[in-house]
Amino acid sequence: MPLNARAVDIKPHVHLPIHYLLRRCLAALLIAACALPVGAEIVRTPHVTAELVAEKTSVRPGADIRIGLKLQHIPHWHTYWRNPGDSGLPTTLEWTLPAGSRVGAIEWPAPQRLPLGPLVNYGYEGELLLPMVFTAPADARPGETLELAARATWLVCKDVCIPETGLLSLKLPVVAAGTAAMATSEAPLFERATSDLAAPLAGWTARVQHAGRDLLLALDRDVPNADAATPAIEVFPHVEQLLEPAVHEVYRTASGYAVKLRLLDDAAVPASLDAIAVAPSPRAWGGSARSVAFDAALSPVVALAMPEGAKLLSGSAMATAAADESASSGAQPAVMASGSTIGLWSALGLALVGGLILNLMPCVFPVLSIKLLGLAQSSSDRRVLRAHAWAYGAGVVMSFLALAGALLALRALGSAIGWGFQLQEPAVVFVLALLFFAIGLNLMGSFEFASLMPQRLAGWRAERPSVDAFACGVLAVVAASPCTAPFMGAALGFAATQPAAVALSVFAALGLGMALPYMALVLMPGWRARLPRPGPWMLRLKQALAFPMFATVVWLLWVLGQQSGIDGVGKALLALLGFAFLLWLLGLPWLRGATVRGVAVLALGGLLAWSWPVLLPVASAQAVAAATAEADTTWQPYDEVAIEQRVAAGQPVFVDFTAAWCVSCQVNKRLVLHRPETQRAFADAGVALMRADWTYRDPVITKALERLGRNGVPVYVLIRPGREPLLLPEILTARLVRDALATL
Repeated sequence: MPLNARAVDIKPHVHLPIHYLLRRCLAALLIAACALPVGAEIVRTPHVTAELVAEKTSVRPGADIRIGLKLQHIPHWHTYWRNPGDSGLPTTLEWTLPAGSRVGAIEWPAPQRLPLGPLVNYGYEGELLLPMVFTAPADARPGETLELAARATWLVCKDVCIPETGLLSLKLPVVAAGTAAMATSEAPLFERATSDLAAPLAGWTARVQHAGRDLLLALDRDVPNADAATPAIEVFPHVEQLLEPAVHEVYRTASGYAVKLRLLDDAAVPASLDAIAVAPSPRAWGGSARSVAFDAALSPVVALAMPEGAKLLSGSAMATAAADESASSGAQPAVMASGSTIGLWSALGLALVGGLILNLMPCVFPVLSIKLLGLAQSSSDRRVLRAHAWAYGAGVVMSFLALAGALLALRALGSAIGWGFQLQEPAVVFVLALLFFAIGLNLMGSFEFASLMPQRLAGWRAERPSVDAFACGVLAVVAASPCTAPFMGAALGFAATQPAAVALSVFAALGLGMALPYMALVLMPGWRARLPRPGPWMLRLKQALAFPMFATVVWLLWVLGQQSGIDGVGKALLALLGFAFLLWLLGLPWLRGATVRGVAVLALGGLLAWSWPVLLPVASAQAVAAATAEADTTWQPYDEVAIEQRVAAGQPVFVDFTAAWCVSCQVNKRLVLHRPETQRAFADAGVALMRADWTYRDPVITKALERLGRNGVPVYVLIRPGREPLLLPEILTARLVRDALATL
């Protein structure tokens, strides 16, 4: 009978013996002691307080009881979920248990996304309970105490990460079957952890499409409900090293959600996506849990198609950087909208304007000058001119579409590439050097292309002058491929995230913009009447235009040196020398027979085969970046971990995404970034400078560009602690850099 009930029956004024009262008090203390777990050991580190706790005060033989690892983090520090994301380690427990007992796996509550610079981790801050189920031995005897011991290991991080370990213990009294156990003071914490556990997805359908590395998760309600809440959600895959955590864009659709995700480059395409989706409250799912678990099969498609009317709810900060106000000078805004935030019509307009400006780039202008010079001597027949203009435009647009098709196909196969990808291959750079060298020799009068052709082919070409115009359009696109004009970056970044049809339309608009000025000039009546009369000046001008071609060759050889070293440049120079010698031989009147031509072609092929093995990269992109850093200690190689640490410490970072083959990049370096006044401005603002060299195909830099909504270089971004990254235009000025630094 309970002690308090027995006391009611004691008559007043009846004096009990003292030893009788002592025995009763001792019994009461023993009963009270059995009502609480005995001596749960607490471990305290500088960053975390850890202990094992139980939901109930006691356990029955063979019964289950919920226990858990309770972690209390100091402010701004965190530990990790079962899948830690880009970096980190999950918390683990190694148990020492009474015989016949067992502990289940950790029941992981829903985590939160923890952005750290360019990385995103999954974990917990503040107070955390990791619940588990303990099953007592079936032969446990009431009155005994079960002692549980565990070695807990966790990684706690802020701007640095510290591995910590604690030896924890928990004592659970055993009570007889049928005895009701009381709740402990930790019971509310278990209730909150239960609400954060993922429930099965009910009333919804989960589908995943994949095109190459890109995934589109669709979460659709089984029964449409226009009044249902659709707040931003977060998706967390159970499997580690499967998805890029930073690629996470959530859209509201008519039936639920669409989420853009991306597989890691080295991850195999899984059969299904096993993950949880977490909402701010259970209302989003129409149940009692705010997180739901699903396992959706992957369906391959040619291109992902976002549902019509989808509205962006959330995305990574670097992928959704918004446009700021324009500079006070009225110049181009210091921040461009990312490709993921602009619409199709905006992208088409930007591509059209970018294509127009592309004609003024130093790599394109000489080609157009040569063509205009030849056009000045051509027929004045309007019909011929019209055919010429349309053939040139077709050459430009079709070349852009072919280049875009190759880019999209390679990306669909999993390659991390972007605009200018072909120039990341030394062999392509070498072939371009040969091409521009041949054009330069032709302009100097060393040989004529027509004289090298078979007579039948030369006659066919003479009867079809539009073929030359089409080829000139192709050549203009080849020359333009290393350049990124203003407005192009945002348009190409948008195209890279869209289905194939939309992406190709953006590239077609880019080609149309590039072709329009020349086509308009061809069709404009009377412009040639303003030129001086034909004479020796045209020959001199034609020869003068050879020097920009030779300058392009020098630049391409410099790029080749960055990729293949001094041996590659040496063999390329010998190949150019042999190429010039063969062209000269083919031009000699007494060496124009078919046999001689065949021998010359074979010799040229042998020369190329001899040069080819050395035209391979001799160093990785990281090695080139490190060598650049040794030569210029002001700029450090791109390092996402270092960026994370500097930003966490409150230091802004300016990143120059560049490549040796990017003409605009080199111009911006010489005219702006390397100027002493610009360097002083960076130093005065305390900005760390990093250079992301994309001369080689580098998936880390490609991913960083995609997070910024860009698909090529140059890209300039000022990463500001606690604020969104600031994107600068492709063409820099000192004023734009100063205006960006003024926002710190």
